[in-house]
Amino acid sequence: MPGIPFVLLADIEEVVFGTPLADVLWQHQTILAHGGDMDPKAMRERLERERADLASTVERIKERLAVPQRDSGGDVALADQHPADVASETEARELDVARQTMFEARLALIDEALERLAHGEYGKCVVCGREIPAERLELVPETPYCVDDAEREQQNSTR
Repeated sequence: MPGIPFVLLADIEEVVFGTPLADVLWQHQTILAHGGDMDPKAMRERLERERADLASTVERIKERLAVPQRDSGGDVALADQHPADVASETEARELDVARQTMFEARLALIDEALERLAHGEYGKCVVCGREIPAERLELVPETPYCVDDAEREQQNSTR
């Protein structure tokens, strides 16, 4: 649906289509204390929960990919399948490989965030050392960058 912003937030069990974003954010369990300071315990729990979910997903993908493509069709041999079916299976496997790579990269970011949290460096940009805005940490808790440095890093990675 073009033109509709999509925001992914953890700990949201149900969102009804048409729910204003402000209402979703209001109901979202916050990681910030009343004074606007980050609650390290809540952040650690959130990061660990997200890490466990991602690790479980990566394991399921690895299990699917461990089955050779010629054996994944069940009783029908790969040679007996229609070329379009083979192409669909190949595409699904390629998507699984891409998802696995993406999820493993996010797992690495979460591990780094947990390490920064353990050393009291969480919430500070790893490039410039400035505080990362609480709103950004709320939406992307594993981020190592402030907004400005994240934009620079993204521009550098697309070159």
